Amino acid sequence: MSVPSTQQIFINLQGTLTPASEARISPMDHGFLYGDSVYETIRTFHRRPFFLGRHLDRLQRSLDRIFLPLPLSRRELEEEIHRSLREVPLDADVGVRVVISRGIGPIGLDISKCPSPSYIIYIFELVPGAVPPESLPTSSGGGISVVISKIRRNSPRALDPAIKSGNFLNNILAFKDATDAGAQEAILCNFEGYLAEGTTSNVFVAKNDLVWTPNPFGILDGITRAVLLEEAPKVGVRIGETNIPPEALFSADEVFITSSIKGVLPVTRVNGCAVGAGVRGPITRRLQEAYQACVERECGTGPGPNLRCEGRPPVGTVPGFGSEARSGPRHIG
Repeated sequence: MSVPSTQQIFINLQGTLTPASEARISPMDHGFLYGDSVYETIRTFHRRPFFLGRHLDRLQRSLDRIFLPLPLSRRELEEEIHRSLREVPLDADVGVRVVISRGIGPIGLDISKCPSPSYIIYIFELVPGAVPPESLPTSSGGGISVVISKIRRNSPRALDPAIKSGNFLNNILAFKDATDAGAQEAILCNFEGYLAEGTTSNVFVAKNDLVWTPNPFGILDGITRAVLLEEAPKVGVRIGETNIPPEALFSADEVFITSSIKGVLPVTRVNGCAVGAGVRGPITRRLQEAYQACVERECGTGPGPNLRCEGRPPVGTVPGFGSEARSGPRHIG
């Protein structure tokens, strides 16, 4: 596997940890042949994986939906993740990608022909730009640019976006709309024409001191999204879920996106038009602070235990939206 960059990536393939350049995966693995795999992406803070349990819960839900067994016990998988973090020669915080693939089998769609699923754990360096500085509450208040993609999100009656699948063409094609426009993210609408999510993020819209995010049916139940739904009421932010038409992005006071790697990231331009005053708004900053406080509670302020080896580097009507919504938070998990 050739990685055409200077980014450091290490891979734990079925228990063997090597640099990505030395890892070998069979071309007959159905994860490669058909995208028949599921995955989770986790970020570490202070060398601790943030909400690892929630990520593994969601991984299991994805596995159940595609009838794919976990090739080792959950406890063993957790141990392999921690061992990988302990042994890679990287000092800074990293990203972790856990992939469960259908495994090796003949060409064809019969999943019974693939008796041995495989697992791969990627530990990757967070290169400059992977975590935008605008995601920090201490930033100068800038944000990113997004576009509304012409690509629609997969219908949950076809390939449910709640399955965090290795079949990513829907997102790849939408992201091309962003790069073609010089933007950093693309927002997809669902099959009904309402906002769904970004290619690798969830989307939130603030209007008249209320924050709304798309209904959970037909999107990925983001971990960071869930954190905000839980934490927002604690800091005096009213937040809920509803059907949001794309036009709401242009009349919003604030827009932001969330993801496990990027955290809470302000959006200051949509399709080239400024959002609100064109800078991060006060609600977004308050939620960035709430998210950062949650990170500190969960991950502390120093290196996690045993993560270093000695001697190694280691409900109401939404104004302007025209639809009904719940005004209270809903736990997504």
